[in-house]
Amino acid sequence: MALRCIDTHSGKSIHAFEFAPQEWQSLSVKNALERHLRAPCCQAEIILRRSKLGTQHFVHRFRGACTSAPESEDHRQVKQVIVEAARANGWLAEAEIDGLSADREPWRADVLLSKGAARIAIEVQWSKQSQEETARRQSRYASSGVRGLWLFRQSRFHASKDIPAVRVSGAPLDGYEVFVPTGAGEQALPLASFITAALNRQYMFGLPLGAPADVEIRCGNLDCWKCGAETRIITGLDVSIGPHTLSATIPDLSGCPDLVRRTLQAIPAQASLGRITHRDSRESGSRYLSNGCAHCGALIGAHYEYQAWDHQDVVARFRTVVDDRMRQLAIDLGEEPGWGVHMEISLT
Repeated sequence: MALRCIDTHSGKSIHAFEFAPQEWQSLSVKNALERHLRAPCCQAEIILRRSKLGTQHFVHRFRGACTSAPESEDHRQVKQVIVEAARANGWLAEAEIDGLSADREPWRADVLLSKGAARIAIEVQWSKQSQEETARRQSRYASSGVRGLWLFRQSRFHASKDIPAVRVSGAPLDGYEVFVPTGAGEQALPLASFITAALNRQYMFGLPLGAPADVEIRCGNLDCWKCGAETRIITGLDVSIGPHTLSATIPDLSGCPDLVRRTLQAIPAQASLGRITHRDSRESGSRYLSNGCAHCGALIGAHYEYQAWDHQDVVARFRTVVDDRMRQLAIDLGEEPGWGVHMEISLT
């Protein structure tokens, strides 16, 4: 069962979903007479069918020695969505395309996309596959000058900068949704929207330089350990970059002077904060960026800040952009993001 066949009269590929129901019936009658449609996998004669859900597809007239595995309704439907979304974005898209690696090893892409010199193979992996097999197949695509993108039904799979992969879920009547592993969770969006984002270079690994970053500043109150007066401190910053969020405290921001400067500019004067500066801590034996008491200027050490967490709120917001120091901050926090779709970015 396949979405594509070869018209021997023209030598061109045709896809089952390209035909309206009446056209499909006419094509079936013509093929019964002329037998001009062939399977791309083995050049065997094919016939036209509709599934129980009405999905048009091709099947071998006689199975013979062909080793191509049968496909599920889900597999066909997902491939159709991919082809249609890619074509809508100006790409040449065909299902079930064969190729050869640099070592002459054959491969077949579920969907192959082409635009200029760029080629992308999208694999809809509906059965379970090991990490080793995914890496092997990805390497084979790379040696062919093809980028590979994986859509897995299984919940556990390996995704890295070199192996972009997402989880796909759904059903033919309900549609399909993609879940992008972001590192800290998953980002969900419709399958067609994901393909559109990927082809417009909005599906990216890590924190893209220049991407918009929305910052929320949290402040809270505590009693100064030295003078006893209640003082207000910055308890943290939440930085949202597309689907990713970094949460940092003032001591985390020593390497981000521009972010600190923008933070202090955004906080309203009535917040009555103590001075934010580098101070020496006897207890830790180090010098670090810290909150200070608004009354006596004493260091409010990182180990005291938790006292303000129960009485904190967002006092200001501002927008900035991702730079190298923010990227390093993510690494220092141990929260280096994975893949994500950044809807506000368009690099095409």
